[in-house]
Amino acid sequence: MDYTAVFILACIFIPLERLLPLHADQPTLRRDWANDLLYVLLNGFLVRAGFTFVAALFMGGFTHLFGADPTPWVGDLPLWAQVIGAIVIADIGYYTAHRICHSVPFLWKFHAVHHSIEEMDWLATHRVHPMDQIFTNTLSLLPVWCLGFSLEALIIHQALYQIQALLLHSNLKITFGPLKWLIASPEYHHWHHANERDAYDRNFAAQLSIIDVIAGTVFLPFKRQPKAYGVNEPVPRHYHQQLVYPFAAIFRMLNQPRQPQENIMSQSQATKPLEDSFGKLAMLCIFGYFAWQQVQSIIILLTHRAEIPLWGLALSAQLVSAGFLAVILFYTITRLPPRSSAAGLAPRIVAVTGTFIMSLLIVMPPDAVSAPMRMFSTLIIIVGSLLSMYCLHQLGRSFSIMATSRELKTQGSYSIVRHPLYAAEVLMILGVVLAHGTGFAFGVGALWLVLQVRRAQYEEAVLRETFPEYADYARRVPMLIPGLRLAWLEDSVTPKGQRA
Repeated sequence: MDYTAVFILACIFIPLERLLPLHADQPTLRRDWANDLLYVLLNGFLVRAGFTFVAALFMGGFTHLFGADPTPWVGDLPLWAQVIGAIVIADIGYYTAHRICHSVPFLWKFHAVHHSIEEMDWLATHRVHPMDQIFTNTLSLLPVWCLGFSLEALIIHQALYQIQALLLHSNLKITFGPLKWLIASPEYHHWHHANERDAYDRNFAAQLSIIDVIAGTVFLPFKRQPKAYGVNEPVPRHYHQQLVYPFAAIFRMLNQPRQPQENIMSQSQATKPLEDSFGKLAMLCIFGYFAWQQVQSIIILLTHRAEIPLWGLALSAQLVSAGFLAVILFYTITRLPPRSSAAGLAPRIVAVTGTFIMSLLIVMPPDAVSAPMRMFSTLIIIVGSLLSMYCLHQLGRSFSIMATSRELKTQGSYSIVRHPLYAAEVLMILGVVLAHGTGFAFGVGALWLVLQVRRAQYEEAVLRETFPEYADYARRVPMLIPGLRLAWLEDSVTPKGQRA
């Protein structure tokens, strides 16, 4: 950062924090102020160098796949609309990255450096580990760049973001009134840093608190302020030590002796936290890419709608599919920690293959199908996608593509069939196969169905082992087809002592 800019910021915020302090007893030269000044003076180069490298790789791949300007209409929007769009898109990306950092253990070690702040002020804004900031910038800024917002809009967005970041961390007693539910305020962000149990993992957005309101992660208690900030782990206090701390902590995590587990599954069957974290990150990358592709398809449909027969129906299918992917991304980010999972390599291969095998149809040219068949298959896709979204919403934070138990669900659609999401996806995949119209598509669809049945069997074993009440639930509710019990299938997943 430019030294002149630091001096100007100090001249603005130091007097303000003296005139309107939230914590009046906090001195201007509070503890660790010199350490945070080093972040201001030294971190900029590390972050710029790292982010430039990551951005160059990503933008090169993006340009190769989609061209230099795949959405030229974005840059033609009025400047004010571009600024608002950039703020919304970037803050959704920031919210996603921020929430991932709180839920993925090895990323949290980098983010914990920022949360080690024990006295909030404008200078503390800059205590961010370079790796943490590079990761956050990647998920928040690159989508905005890729969409083609103008340079003026990006400059205004970044200026507003930087000013708001300083304000959020400042020791200022400023309230936004009812706007606090829409725009992030110091009150809102101070609670994010609070070292109090009920405030943990809340208020993730950087500019728009309404994102947390929609996602159900907002925490703004009435007439109350945090009593303490910081984290309950030994983050060192000096700049050079904080740069090294996450790497040393991750090394210790990887080499930590395994602890015996009781009352769930044996250690050989227990889900490793790092495996679940890496799986979550991989799912976010893959499904995020699929979601981006879906957005591109929607844009193409809207742009060339005059040339596409039944374009309204096709657009409805694309919008519903995009919604389904959005729900998957949301519940992947917010899912509960695992309690247990199936042991061995086979359940993992079956889960991954069953999830992504239908992607093979992307590289295979479809057959020309009749207009009635196209209409029928599209309607099936829409109905299947809507049912899948409903079932996935009911599964909620227990969602996982692996055979993993998190929380037992027995209500709603789960009171009709034990694996309703798989049942709903059958309709969606049937529509995809009919729309493709090739023998290859029917073969892949049949293989997908076999893999889904096997996935359900692996999940049955994990759920029965984890939840003692599952046996009674399984006796009352059929496995895969509502209202129909298949003896050969049910007996294969039911222990002899639990069979009717």
